[in-house]
Amino acid sequence: MFRLTKSHDKHEIVPEKLEEKINYKIFGLIFAAVIVFQFYLYTYKNPDDPQVQLNATLADFITPLVAGIAALFVSKRYWNSEVFGKSYLALALGMLMNALAEIIYYIYEQQGQTPSPSIADWLWLSFYPLAFYHLVKNIAFFKPKISKMVKSLVILLPICITGVYAVLEYGQEQAADTVFFLGLAYVVGSSVILSGAILGAMVFRQGLLGIPWFILAVGIVILTVGDNWYSYLDIYDQYTLTHPVNLLWYAGYLVTAYSLYKHKKIL
Repeated sequence: MFRLTKSHDKHEIVPEKLEEKINYKIFGLIFAAVIVFQFYLYTYKNPDDPQVQLNATLADFITPLVAGIAALFVSKRYWNSEVFGKSYLALALGMLMNALAEIIYYIYEQQGQTPSPSIADWLWLSFYPLAFYHLVKNIAFFKPKISKMVKSLVILLPICITGVYAVLEYGQEQAADTVFFLGLAYVVGSSVILSGAILGAMVFRQGLLGIPWFILAVGIVILTVGDNWYSYLDIYDQYTLTHPVNLLWYAGYLVTAYSLYKHKKIL
């Protein structure tokens, strides 16, 4: 069962409905693994321990790297597609930028330099427009009917998240400086992607794209929830390497990698 669609004068064949199922054992293994790893870090008690910092950085680097490489394979598979090849390449680049940013941030810290603001921030921030491009291209290709209520949610969610953050951060710092605007950029980017990923999950779950795309949207939702949570923690300097927010980042990247793995069975 396939339907023939046209995009930019090129035909692309997409399954009308995909019968792929979610393997909940994989989800269980992912969340068990990240919880065990976080507990391992917690047993050190001292977040400033060099071994803790190295292990955490390796996890922060490896998880987006795995997701980025998986996205590259999907991009290669869909390369003749006018939409999917480019959109998955953008997602792959975004994941790889996150992985590279982790290494650069760690190097700055080890050299005793201020890790933020730095080039690492630009790499992290580049993930948002790349992920946004991916979501928009995939959602727009299938032209879903979106209700006014859903449209309102998609628009209001990032506005509310950003507005609350701006008020709290400015009230804490009492200055609209570089740090304030950098934090604001993270919140705007992550909240917009969060809103888009929620929309994507709602659209893809209906069967137009199938389970793998739905899982991918869920992975991005988990990542961006973590990003938004971190932004609020950072206001009051409450983030540590043993904070539960880390679980969302590790799990988000691994869920994304799992969804990309399932794409190999699609076309």
